[in-house]
Amino acid sequence: MNLQYALWFLGSVVISLGLFALMNRGKKGLFTQCLLMGLFGTVLGAVCAKLVFYLSLIDFMVMRGWLKSLVDVTMGTFSYYGGVAGFCLGVVLSARLTRQKPMALLDSFAPAGLLLAALARFGEYFLDGVGIRDMLYWEHPELCFFPLAVSNEYEEWLYAVFMLEGLLTLGVLALCLTRLKKRRFLRSLFYLCLIQILCESLRTDSFTWLFVRVEQLFCMLGVAGVLLVYCIKTPGVPRRWLPIAYCLLAAGVFVVLEFALNGKIPIPQNVCYAIMVAGLIALGLNESWAFRRMEKELSHKA
Repeated sequence: MNLQYALWFLGSVVISLGLFALMNRGKKGLFTQCLLMGLFGTVLGAVCAKLVFYLSLIDFMVMRGWLKSLVDVTMGTFSYYGGVAGFCLGVVLSARLTRQKPMALLDSFAPAGLLLAALARFGEYFLDGVGIRDMLYWEHPELCFFPLAVSNEYEEWLYAVFMLEGLLTLGVLALCLTRLKKRRFLRSLFYLCLIQILCESLRTDSFTWLFVRVEQLFCMLGVAGVLLVYCIKTPGVPRRWLPIAYCLLAAGVFVVLEFALNGKIPIPQNVCYAIMVAGLIALGLNESWAFRRMEKELSHKA
């Protein structure tokens, strides 16, 4: 295990819990709540990160030796999204133990969770070969500087995608603090997954199953899952399933773009990414519309 990253992550947990405490100061049992979330979140985050990576590449793991692969703590053998899910489970468990509503605590923790997610991405600086994209450094010497790029042990410069991911996650945090006043957890999860659809396409180290980028698929499922919740909660609304239909249409476009980026369809790379960004913006507008529609319907029922 990379000790520098482990220490960075533990420090990030402390900082994020500090933000949670600051935003919930005066709340009864706050110290105990933070302690439980930090403990359960870190442990379950590590366990889920390992299990998701292991199960996503189960054939390769078994071929290497199932037990050896399972106990391997090399930092490149963990799933970021498994870690996110595990930490959220830790928050839910701490809510149960302190007799709070899990969703209410998740909503309260959303800003601190986004800060932790961003810091975890920035920490990939300490992990060689993680969160990067190959670049022709000899053709683009003007781009060979941090934070845009990082150099490896061979003094080759690589795009620092992890920095982009961290900055975009901080952008979601700003959105969460200023605009996402209701259902913060669900909406923050949507936008966290949304930005990662692009970022996972950029990463050279994104692991695949057949031709599918596994963690990009997780992100798309997360986006679709949130929109599906909105649709389910609006049974009386005309064209109830339109938000998820638009999402599936966008997913189909993204699949075509990934084929093009892999050289199977003759579309220029810049055009592919421009279309992908446009699709992500459209999905963000789709979420905003679907959320307002759901809130309007629920307020009428109340």
